[in-house]
Amino acid sequence: MNRGDLDPFASSLVKEIPALYRYALTLTGDRDDAEGLVGDTISKAWEKIGTFRGESSLKTWLHTILHNLAVDNFRQKSNEVSVEQMEEQWMDGEYSVDPVRLLEAAEEREEIKDALLRLPFAYRSVVVLHDAEGWRLSEVASSLRITLPAAKQRLRRGRMMMVSALSDSSQRKEANKGIPLSCWQARSMVSDYIDGEISGAKELQLKEHLRLCATCPPLYASLVGVKSSLSTLRDTDSVIPPDVIRRIRLGVKDSGTH
Repeated sequence: MNRGDLDPFASSLVKEIPALYRYALTLTGDRDDAEGLVGDTISKAWEKIGTFRGESSLKTWLHTILHNLAVDNFRQKSNEVSVEQMEEQWMDGEYSVDPVRLLEAAEEREEIKDALLRLPFAYRSVVVLHDAEGWRLSEVASSLRITLPAAKQRLRRGRMMMVSALSDSSQRKEANKGIPLSCWQARSMVSDYIDGEISGAKELQLKEHLRLCATCPPLYASLVGVKSSLSTLRDTDSVIPPDVIRRIRLGVKDSGTH
């Protein structure tokens, strides 16, 4: 790309930011992470501007950059659906789901987002680009640098894992019927609650949810425990090796004599 084309290129980049952010937010489930990914993507695009030859669309090129950055930043999470477990379930002729409850869960935005986040990243990317963003499967394959058969397989498996994840969600919801707040609402409030930033009716609802819910209390206890453990890092002498502390102190002392 010639330098004279920079202004049109910058204008085109700006037009792609909303779609990039939507894609990043669906992949990460976190606004700060999504903003960081989009910012890094734009920076990387400027660094690699000379490599963009227009062989693929700018949209595809930028999504490829974002996807590669996301792969580096977001490793597999413990709550993700196992591909092997999903295939074992679907190969079992006795396995089924309640379609009414599942579709009710699928119609709730937070439930569908939560289910997407439980898909392993490689499958989540394909499902989001094809089913949520409306890309052709050939575009998805090109952007993710995979073959068309691989994209088809990831889409098939990803959709199956979505059904399994939503089924689990609907079962949890049924078990939590009558408990104030959804699990996602409660979990999104817990961090502020730990810091004493929630009070009044919201605090009462959260306390009641944590008292009655079968799955959230262990997560809450773990968050409290991790926060408590992290607070011990304030004791720098227990974190920084003694020889490093000595050199720092000597450096400060020497600078004060000049």
